[in-house]
Parts: sequence; C-alpha cells; structure tokens
Amino acid sequence: MRITSSIEYATRLMVTLAAEHGGDPVPAERLAEADNVPADFVSQILVKLRRAGLVTSHRGSAGGYALSRKPAEITLAQVVRAVDGAVFEEVCGRYEVGAKDCRHQGQCAISPVWTKLGELVTRYFEDVTLAAILEQKAGACGAPPEWLEKLASGK
Repeated sequence: MRITSSIEYATRLMVTLAAEHGGDPVPAERLAEADNVPADFVSQILVKLRRAGLVTSHRGSAGGYALSRKPAEITLAQVVRAVDGAVFEEVCGRYEVGAKDCRHQGQCAISPVWTKLGELVTRYFEDVTLAAILEQKAGACGAPPEWLEKLASGK
C-alpha cells in the first residue's frame, strides 16, 4: 500500500475539521493555509469527502466545511476510501479469470499473503478514528503514537 498525497492531505484536513468539531464551519481557504495544502487540491479533496458523506458544506459568508459526524465515528479507512476508493488494493483482483493473464491463477502460494495483508491493513485503518488521532500528542515525525501502542496491546 502506498500512502498517496491525496490520503495524506485528506487526513490532515479531516483532523483539522475534527479539532474544530462543534464550532463554526471552516472555510476551505483556512484549511489550505492551516494544513499547508494547495488550495486547488483542498477543493478537490473536499468534494470527495462531501460525496462520501464525511463532511458537510455550508454556504454564505460564515460558510465552510464541517464533519458530518463526531470525530469518534469517522475512521481513517473511511477517509482513505473517500479519496482513493480502497484501503488496500487487492493484488490478485487486478486479474479477471480468463480476461488477463496472471500466469499463476489457480496455483499461487503468494495470493493468501496479499489477502491477509489487505485484511490487516484494512482492520487497522478501521480501528483508527479521528478522535484517536486528536488524542495523540504531536511528536517527532516517525515516532510511534501512543494510540498505536494501545491498539497493538489491545487496551
């Protein structure tokens, strides 16, 4: 799985909206500035997030965007699906039986590995909510977050 810039930016925007949850709608321009995301990209991402039902848009002078639900009810998997369509691209799903030549159809020992990896990645993303991300203290890039340790330990 590759974390695209769309996924990264969408997650940043959603975390900012989660932090503002319950307040006034946040204008797209302010989101772009706050998250250091190009304004054109913000607009494209917000359209996808709105279509997926994750954000609502409000018109007018006090308009902007807001989460459609509480931060604890929106998962990272939902955000990823909204912008990229799937959490994990099924490797073997690229090949339709008879239509494309995988050369291993029916006799592949690796396919179960990819399937299991997809299940693990998807389950993990389903368990991470915007609220959990907000609870995490900001730290050095690459440092393991506290909620990850809690999730891994089952607490």
